[in-house]
Amino acid sequence: MTIAIVPDDAAYDAALEAVLTDAFGPGRFAKVSERVREFGLLDRTLSRVALQGAAPVGCCRIYRIAVGATPALFLGPLAVAPHAQGERLGAALVEAALAACDATATHAVLVVGQPRMFAPFGFVEIPAGRVTLPGPVEARRFQWRAIGEGGLDGLAGAVSAPRAAS
Repeated sequence: MTIAIVPDDAAYDAALEAVLTDAFGPGRFAKVSERVREFGLLDRTLSRVALQGAAPVGCCRIYRIAVGATPALFLGPLAVAPHAQGERLGAALVEAALAACDATATHAVLVVGQPRMFAPFGFVEIPAGRVTLPGPVEARRFQWRAIGEGGLDGLAGAVSAPRAAS
């Protein structure tokens, strides 16, 4: 069956919850990334879902956050159902979500993940002490990718909820 990658929709939430539980188990709620998602704002227009027929089999979600006072984006969770793995679907979801992110006026996309997975998309380790998360994370796994020329210039501070538009 063909897989389609589409923008996220609340109608997929229950099915995606099952995919996320299969991928990460209940321990995912204890991760630092989950702390970010608790205060971040899910942007369904930037997030992507993989559909096999009408059934969601994967997702790459994007949250609006701030780094210091600067708008930024946070990638994750990224998950693919076990039966749909092995076909680079995770990479296709990241690529589609990042293409949507690249069209925004935001400065950067941040992620906590395996460098080998995210380096091909232009993610690099965030310099030590430049950006802080609401908890500890292995430095090599905390990465960012600029959106546009100079997107990382001056980007520093604590990751927090997105600021209200002025």
